[in-house]
Formats: sequence, structure tokens, C-alpha cells
Amino acid sequence: MHTKKLILGGPLFDGNTLSPQGTILIEGQKIVHTFADTIHMVNAEVIDVQGRLIMPGLVDLHSDSLERSIEKRKGVFFDTDFAILNLDRKAAACGITTFCHAISFADNELGLRSPREAETCVRKIKAFNDSPQALVKHRVHVRYEVGSEQSFNIVNRLVEQGLVDLLSVMDHTPGQGQFKSMESYIRFQSIEYQVPENMVIEMAREKQANHLWAWQMVNELTKTVGDAGIPMLSHDDDTIEKIGLIRDLGIGASEFPVTRQAARQAGEYGMKIFMGAPNLVRDQSTSGSLKASEVLKHKWCTGLVSDYYPESLLQAGFLGQKFTGCMAEALQQVTSGPGAYLMSPDQPGVLVPGADADIIIVDHSHTWAHVTHSLVGGDPVFSTRSQEAVA
Repeated sequence: MHTKKLILGGPLFDGNTLSPQGTILIEGQKIVHTFADTIHMVNAEVIDVQGRLIMPGLVDLHSDSLERSIEKRKGVFFDTDFAILNLDRKAAACGITTFCHAISFADNELGLRSPREAETCVRKIKAFNDSPQALVKHRVHVRYEVGSEQSFNIVNRLVEQGLVDLLSVMDHTPGQGQFKSMESYIRFQSIEYQVPENMVIEMAREKQANHLWAWQMVNELTKTVGDAGIPMLSHDDDTIEKIGLIRDLGIGASEFPVTRQAARQAGEYGMKIFMGAPNLVRDQSTSGSLKASEVLKHKWCTGLVSDYYPESLLQAGFLGQKFTGCMAEALQQVTSGPGAYLMSPDQPGVLVPGADADIIIVDHSHTWAHVTHSLVGGDPVFSTRSQEAVA
């Protein structure tokens, strides 16, 4: 017989509506009922949140943190399993209960891993998720670099084996997207990866020469991924024409559009738009591109992702109210918005009957909000010090 739990004693955001008081009834791993009031029940464990906010666990569709956890300093590497384990704990503390690791697949790009090593990383993520060690839910977001021939075959294999939860198409060819000029491309690659300028130029020219052929491969890949029912995104879209191209490929979302024109066009086409939480917290893009706050103001934004900084996601959910004018709408950006796009049967990002009981309790009475408790599938996976304990 499953143990029943009642979470009560504070306001409730269920992923769509914010109520001044609410109660969640959990049985086993699932939510049985939500009440827009405080109720009591015999034979149930009671968790009193003492005035804090009850809300769905955060859904993060794009985190680059694993790469940064493996290579903490340039040339200083740590074991992948060790990095995944520690990121799992960090995610629980950040209130992220569904954590999508963005793994880059790019044949000749500079960076941490070869396509083969990236494949191994995907398999390690999936193995960890299925292990008793995992506190939160780990998903795989494959980032496919346009023109990557070796990666093309590997990604197709991973899709066939059911190991891909999301796929995004990224094009870092100079002259478009994030790198408007060759100079900006050279500057970024030289600083980020500390390689000679002539090597960067050679790589850039090869990408430019193969651009048309490279997009033909993307056309094949997106058909396979779309047929498998996997959600797709496009990365760093910059023009109206680019938005039209990705829509024709069956891609339903624009991730980090770099211009207002691209974001507006995506919205007019009915596509989803995802922006970076660090961009919103800092109110500026690291590359001088479109601000997340502007996308929120125009009601174009579907959701926020942590990108390179997991701790930023919760804060962005609360800061978003300044730009949306509505707390519930702002909190949707880190819960039901991204959760719905993931299309997972456990219904991440909402607290509704039948959904997994992925719930966080949040204290937002200070300058910066923080998670006091996280539950995944009804089980506690994180709590703060005893002074803040929920009885």
C-alpha cells in the first residue's frame, strides 16, 4: 500500500494557476489531487511548508553544465560519472527535477569531446538516470552541429535506440547566427579554446565551403528525428529566412534567437521560443544579442533554460514577473512551458492528478529565492538546514 502525503500550509502554483493557499495529495509517486485550499486527511503524512510556495519542480531543457563539470579548467579533466553524480546533487538543490544535458556533436569543432566520446557521455547519462543513485530525472538533449558527418551517423543510431529526448540544430558557420563576422568567430574560438588564429580560419573556411551540403544532411536528420516523435529546436536563429527554413524542416522551437526579427517571426509562425535564464538574471546577452527580458515583454517566450548556470533558473522564474506583469505567467517559463515541449508521459512542470509528484518548496521572501525542499516522484531528494525544516 502506497503512503499518502499531504503538502500544505502555503500558496500553490500548479504550473498554470497561482492560488493563495493550496494542498497537494500524493500517493506513491503520483499526484492524486490538488486543492486550492488547505485540507486535512487522516492516515496521511503531512508536510507543512510554513507559508512557503509549493510549485512544480523546474524543467531545464538545456544545460551545458556537464561539459563544464568535466573540464573545470582548461586541460583539467574529471571523470564523467563523477561529474554527472555531482551535477545530480546540484540540480536537486536548485529545484531542477527534470534536467536535460545538452551534449554537443560536432566532428571538427574545437572543444571537449569527439563524437565518439559524446556518444559515450549520452550512454552514461542514461545509465545514471536508471540507477538508484539518481536523485532527479536526467534527459539527453543532443546538439547537432550543421555539417558534422561522423556525428550524423552516431546521432541517427542514438535516435533509433531511444536515447535522445530532445534535438537541437546549431550552425556556428561565420557570417550568420551568433557569429555575424569572421572576426567575431575567430575571437571567440581563439579565446575559448586557446588555439592559433590560422587553425580557426581554416576550420571556418571549411564550414563555409560545405554549407549547402551540410544543410542537406540536416534535412535528412530532422526527418528521422521528427518521425521518432522527438521535439526539435533550432539554435541562435538570426533572420526571418532562417525561421522559415527551420519551420519547413519540422522544427517547432527557436532556442536563443539572436534578433528581435527572428523571435517575432517564430512567434507569428506559432513556434515555441526558449531563452537563457542567465540572460534574464543579468538582463544582457553574453554576445550582445537579444535580451530575454525583451522576449518576455512581448509575450513571445515559451520558457527559460539554465544554459551554462543551473542556479539561474529558479531566480529567472521570479525575476520574470517584472517583465510579464504576472507571477503565474513568469513561473510558467520554468515549469509548464518547457515541460509541455518535452512531451514526457510523467508530465513534468505541472501539478495535476496523474503527474509524477515532482515538487519543490521555495522561500522567496529574501532578495534571492531559494529552494528549501525538493521531491521527485514523491520522495524527498533535498532539504535545507534544520532551522528551515518543514515539519
